[in-house]
Amino acid sequence: MNKKQFLNTYKKIDGLNEKKAENSVKPPIYRSEHDERLIKDFHYAKFQKNLQNAQNSDTLKALLNKEDWSEEDTNTLLESLR
Repeated sequence: MNKKQFLNTYKKIDGLNEKKAENSVKPPIYRSEHDERLIKDFHYAKFQKNLQNAQNSDTLKALLNKEDWSEEDTNTLLESLR
């Protein structure tokens, strides 16, 4: 491969990288800052509710203190987390 072909190959590779960079620009996830704040507040409130339910669940506390778990215990855990 001569020098000219070598340089042309690099130009082609750089051109491909620029095209990929242009295509990789992603649109914003949220339509506005207000929407972003609402969605994040909603998810935070949902997390807080789930945390409170988990901390106040006697069934979950009993399962966490158990040494050996059966299939029934696993199913009980999954049901309590829904």
